[in-house]
Amino acid sequence: MHAMWLWTLVLALVAAVAQASHVLDLTQTADYDAVVGKSAGAMVEFFAPWCGHCKRLAPEYEKLADAFAKKKDKVVIAKVDADANRELADRIKLSGFPTLMYFPPNSQQGVPYNGPRTTEALADFVTQQSQIKSSMPPPAPPAAIELNVDNFNSIVENPDLDVLVEFYAPWCGHCKRLAPIYEQVARVLERDSHCVMAKIDVDDPKNAEIRTRFQIASFPTLSFFPAGSSDKWPRPYLKERTAEELLAFMNEKCGTFRTLEGTLTPLAGRLPKLDGLAARFYAAVTEAARGTLLDEVKAYVQELKDHVSSTRKASAADYYVRVLERILRDGTEYVKREHERLSKMLSKQAQGLSALTGEKIDDITRKVNVLSAVMNERIAKAATKATQDASSAAAEATASSSAYDEL
Repeated sequence: MHAMWLWTLVLALVAAVAQASHVLDLTQTADYDAVVGKSAGAMVEFFAPWCGHCKRLAPEYEKLADAFAKKKDKVVIAKVDADANRELADRIKLSGFPTLMYFPPNSQQGVPYNGPRTTEALADFVTQQSQIKSSMPPPAPPAAIELNVDNFNSIVENPDLDVLVEFYAPWCGHCKRLAPIYEQVARVLERDSHCVMAKIDVDDPKNAEIRTRFQIASFPTLSFFPAGSSDKWPRPYLKERTAEELLAFMNEKCGTFRTLEGTLTPLAGRLPKLDGLAARFYAAVTEAARGTLLDEVKAYVQELKDHVSSTRKASAADYYVRVLERILRDGTEYVKREHERLSKMLSKQAQGLSALTGEKIDDITRKVNVLSAVMNERIAKAATKATQDASSAAAEATASSSAYDEL
């Protein structure tokens, strides 16, 4: 009895899934003739169950049908098992699977579709043919900035921006293979406004001046234009054209510390020199020692601001000062409490219990990273040892100089 009940439940679930599909099955000739060529337009996939390409297309096609489900009185998303209905396949003159065709209202003449087999591309095609919009949200604009002769200098020559430029041609096979990888990394770095990934079609006659200026002879050519440079002359990118290598390169050049998932690494927001001073400050046992270290931190921060134009580094340095001043006022327990509070915020975000913006997540992550470094005993010990070694070396140098003077 239990087995029978379970089997009945499985059949019910399968039926429910089948009913949930918005793809209309027109395998039977009578069904096909009742829909195609009538008052509504019809996008039809002619498939075979054994076809691997058809199987890979299936989930995208289901999403396409979902996107037009509310407009089925004007446009129908359908499929035909052409292996099961050879007569209909011969009538359509099919030559392979899957074959995708759009049939306008009151027409048996199908318009073949030969574009990318993604939901977005298919939906664009159906909308173009039928003038019926899908319920899909518009795609996000590309993360990689498209350059041309008019905006090239204003972006690439901007001294505040680190810019990687891909010089490409639309017909270039290597460029086509690189395109999704390049866009993926650009999307990862989207919140780092100072770190720009851009591209320019130098096969376009309008951009010929750019191609000549930088002597572009092959495609794609990747060149990096560093911020703060007086000449802004490009440095060639010579590493592998993988997402991992591209991101590692940009992280190194921009100081962004991003992962391919778009999150920040534990080094983000930290400055090595201040890590050591702050950790020593946290571990210090006297107010006098802390006062001396705080003065040293403030002097370093001021020197940094005087010689480095990066607002990001200046902001990061200021946070160290604020943390140390709070320790003087509230004690070391402040660091533990603040670290715990911010970590809980990130945990809730990861669990879907809050809706922080990407910028807020980055800000909290950087602060957690700094607080972790401040409490790190190993950093404190290493910094103390480095300071002692430097003092010993200076003392030895002074002693040697004095001995030489006596000679």
